[in-house]
Amino acid sequence: MLAFLFLFVAFAMAYPNRGPCTGDCWTHDPAMLQRKSDGKYFRFATGTGVNVQTSNSVKGPWTDVGSALPDGSKIKLDGVSNKDIWAPDVHFQGGTYYMYYVLSKIGTRNSEIGVASSKNMEPGSWTDHGPVGIPASDAYNKIDPNWISIGDKQYLQFGSFWNDIHQIEMQGPLKVADNAGAHQLAFNETLNHREEGAFMFKHGKFYYLLFCSGIAGKYTADFPAPGEEYAIQVCRSETGTGGFVDRDNRDCRKTGGTLLLSSHGQVYGPGGPGVVDDKDLGLVMYYHYYPLAEKQAGGKKGNSAYMYAWNALGWENDWPVVKG
Repeated sequence: MLAFLFLFVAFAMAYPNRGPCTGDCWTHDPAMLQRKSDGKYFRFATGTGVNVQTSNSVKGPWTDVGSALPDGSKIKLDGVSNKDIWAPDVHFQGGTYYMYYVLSKIGTRNSEIGVASSKNMEPGSWTDHGPVGIPASDAYNKIDPNWISIGDKQYLQFGSFWNDIHQIEMQGPLKVADNAGAHQLAFNETLNHREEGAFMFKHGKFYYLLFCSGIAGKYTADFPAPGEEYAIQVCRSETGTGGFVDRDNRDCRKTGGTLLLSSHGQVYGPGGPGVVDDKDLGLVMYYHYYPLAEKQAGGKKGNSAYMYAWNALGWENDWPVVKG
């Protein structure tokens, strides 16, 4: 424990403070997007029917406004409630908002990624279209979706544990391309292959792949070994479809990854990252964290303890760094 506390103090000295948040700052596996019509932020989270919160600023005040899919998903999985929906990912395309989501039985590959659409992102306005059609395979787990457009093609990143993060081409926003096969983007050869939560964005000539590696905040009452708790890593590629390496040029399919944000202060096990381009702040990375005080108390509040946070991003030699 002393070694852990020493490491935690070192982490606390290494990172700037997170940005302020007012109002309802709970979140878990967040996705965040500004509405085109009025600039209002919508923040989506794992929860019953996908929790929705809104604000006029990344700082808040945030207000809980209900569920995106109050009636649940049309996807049917044995032993899984169709309203227990995980890890949303939202983007805007052709005048419509699309939300990818997950139904899964925790700790298994009994998982499916679905998609819904809306014209305004308001709760209850979403039309569910069911599964996107990723082929069944023992090579990956169909969770943690993330959409990106590269050139004239669309892709979905996904995956967790087992063989970690994969990418598959989409025919359009609602389904994968005919005869498409998934290929691996990142893999952690250690830590029981604990790698998930991919988010890709483009800046300059590079595509940056954010992902989480380690043990998430609430899953064990005890602290994991120092350095094995959840943290946000980054790799980059010029194509966005492969060849991802870290700052030391290590292949990200062979445990490569540059640490972008780890535990510090009350921020324990940060994860679930995404990036928005804010008109005042520039590129902002948002994420969830598990409060250190709650972790020290044994994590009794479970998922209800997770909190939303954000930091503006700066750049050093074409690599992102968090700013205060």
